[in-house]
Amino acid sequence: MRLRLALPATVVLAAGLAACGGSGGSTSSGPCSANGSTVDVYAVDGIAWNSGSYCAESADGQVTINGFNNSSLPHNLHVQDSSGAAVTEQFVDLPSKGAEGTLSLSLAPGEYRIVCLIPGHSNMKATLTVTEPGAVTDASTTTGA
Repeated sequence: MRLRLALPATVVLAAGLAACGGSGGSTSSGPCSANGSTVDVYAVDGIAWNSGSYCAESADGQVTINGFNNSSLPHNLHVQDSSGAAVTEQFVDLPSKGAEGTLSLSLAPGEYRIVCLIPGHSNMKATLTVTEPGAVTDASTTTGA
């Protein structure tokens, strides 16, 4: 009888965790399928991004990243290449809850990092995968942001 009660609870818990989109620094499994060249990234309580991985597709290399602060702490959003070097000096400043901003970047297909560089926020890392339109990548092979 206990097994019968535990199984539905496990299914509900797993579905709830999957709907959260991951935590900063984690990676998702399965295909990474982009819906265009615009990515929305949210800073959330717990010093984290709302997802560990994001995807964008761009035929011309232009990618727009919208940053939103849903956290009670200040944050910033920087984009780095896979080695950790800044791809631009531009960043999104998210000084308070409700703050938002946009970065428009020219990014070649590949893997990038979205990070917050405020001291103590080092766990705010996510992977940004940029693909050609229609491409699907397997995010389960991502080694982390």
